[in-house]
Amino acid sequence: MIPPELFYQQITRLAALSPYDRYARLAKFHTELTMRYLSHIRSMTADDAAQVGQDGRTVGQLVAHIAEWERYTIMAAAEMITGSPWPQIMTLSGYLPLAGQIRSFDNVDEFNAYQTQVYATRPWPEIKELALHTATALHSFFTQPTLLSPDTLQRTRNHEWRLPTGLKLTQPAGWYLWMVTLEHESVAHAADLGWSL
Repeated sequence: MIPPELFYQQITRLAALSPYDRYARLAKFHTELTMRYLSHIRSMTADDAAQVGQDGRTVGQLVAHIAEWERYTIMAAAEMITGSPWPQIMTLSGYLPLAGQIRSFDNVDEFNAYQTQVYATRPWPEIKELALHTATALHSFFTQPTLLSPDTLQRTRNHEWRLPTGLKLTQPAGWYLWMVTLEHESVAHAADLGWSL
């Protein structure tokens, strides 16, 4: 786990860089993070996944929660690649469950509660496979400049991100989605998942 204050200091510095410098540094960080995250997920057993975290969800449900946010961000990446300046994830609409019809949510808590319910009884091997796939796919989208280039990310509409430190970062939504993905894996749930970068 990266100390949160260090992570947010780093994100703030990266946000101030030129798009191409920011892209290079985020890609390097994302690659290192993904390799370690995938290794940790591969090493987890069903018993590990059954442990209950600080918020009452099992570790398996937390891994599924991260994976589903990554799935949603993959959908957003496809929208950005095809020219959308404001992917539907930014309004919590257009989410396509693995089985079901497109859904929208009123807020983040509603999305999270939905995923907690969906994965309450799913077996660990299924969750593990999903997590490995989504983390790998999302890494590929963000770190291959032929898919999501700095220019593509820069063309998205500005979004204000309120960091837990109290600082507000205003940047294009594409950059925000990349940075919040890194936050999710490296800071937000690292303690419950029992891993560190």
